[in-house]
Amino acid sequence: MTKPNILFLADTTHPAGAVHDHIQAITSNESLSWHVINPLVCKTVDKIDFGHFDAIGIHYSIKIYNNYYLSLNLKRKISEYMGTKFIFLQDEYQRVNEAQSILARLGMTLLFTLVDQQIIKKAYPDQRLIQLKLITVLTGYVSQQMKSLINVDIKRRSIDVSYRGRRCDYWLGSLAYEKQYIAEQFCAEIKGKGLVSDISIEETDRIYGDAWFSLLQNSKAVLGTESGASVWDFDRSIEKNTKIFLRKNRNAKFSDVYESILKPVDGQILYSAISPRVFEAAATKTPMIMFPGTYSNVCIPDRHYIALEKDFSNIAEVLEKLKDHEFLQQMADDTYNDLIVSDLYSQKELSRIVSQEILKSLQHQDFHSNNEVTKQIHTILGKNKTINTVRVFLTEFKFIITNFFNLLFDSKYSMGKRMKRVINGLKRYFTYLLPRFKN
Repeated sequence: MTKPNILFLADTTHPAGAVHDHIQAITSNESLSWHVINPLVCKTVDKIDFGHFDAIGIHYSIKIYNNYYLSLNLKRKISEYMGTKFIFLQDEYQRVNEAQSILARLGMTLLFTLVDQQIIKKAYPDQRLIQLKLITVLTGYVSQQMKSLINVDIKRRSIDVSYRGRRCDYWLGSLAYEKQYIAEQFCAEIKGKGLVSDISIEETDRIYGDAWFSLLQNSKAVLGTESGASVWDFDRSIEKNTKIFLRKNRNAKFSDVYESILKPVDGQILYSAISPRVFEAAATKTPMIMFPGTYSNVCIPDRHYIALEKDFSNIAEVLEKLKDHEFLQQMADDTYNDLIVSDLYSQKELSRIVSQEILKSLQHQDFHSNNEVTKQIHTILGKNKTINTVRVFLTEFKFIITNFFNLLFDSKYSMGKRMKRVINGLKRYFTYLLPRFKN
């Protein structure tokens, strides 16, 4: 039986396992024929005849608000395509008006969002998107690999608490700042208490893949917060005002920025969701110590995680629980059964939602042969290898010049901090770039 052909643009070389799991989850349904292409590696996608596809999709690993991921030619070709067009978005709080304008120009028909349905209209007020259907999904789901992990009993693990986070820009608000705050404050609270920790928010300490799972499997507990941001910056004015404030006050802390800039807007649209790391911790039977939150209505405090109050008023109680191996093991087992074994959040669930929505949107029954489409893709891309090499080089060169020039001359930081940011930026850039050459 001939199945609908789907062109799906996704970063298949992304270093984070959660991204690969998400792509795998989306494309695992066998009722559709998926043709996955990475536009960061293949810069000649625009030369393919899109008329052979019954739908075109864009994964959240492909950012739409600049031309680094999707060239102008490719965007134009997508906008001219008249079939079903769907997209997954995360970090929707950034460049809101710009992103929504692009959604309108591309003519997207389905958006798989993290925004709660109760505030959809508030978050997406653009009247040009009135025909866009928004379906709320989770940030991540449970992969088959996560179900097959071999876990170590809590009492045999050598690290008491671990964590890997990242400093977020202050303009993202109090929710995003929690990723940094929980690490710094927790380290201050446990200092001198004899606990073994592996906690870092430094870019140089980021780990991915098997190394990340190994850290979890060797930890008696892991810190965590909700994903997202509490500032929804429609026109980038909040971002710009924050940067101006920091240029004038280089040593300002988050609390200073909050009081001066963010207080009136923080929390007006709360973009919060469960992190894929919650499922990774559950799969490795690693108990979680997290700030209270909704966590997409997946996690229950005191059953699935130890609730650490945001003012750290119950830190003594949390540390006592951390010493109780039987309590930790029971929590780990309960969380594993509820989040992993139950299959409530398996990849199959995301695959079912996506395929159901795509099939509903397809009105015709005559599809091109899957083999014919695959052959056409290979033929076109094969003929344009030289052009692709040139385009990749020019795209990366422009990216390096633009971004690192901005980092080097960002006046809100001292020269020392600028150089550190450039070094960290280069490390992050090459972490993402090098896997593409291995592809």
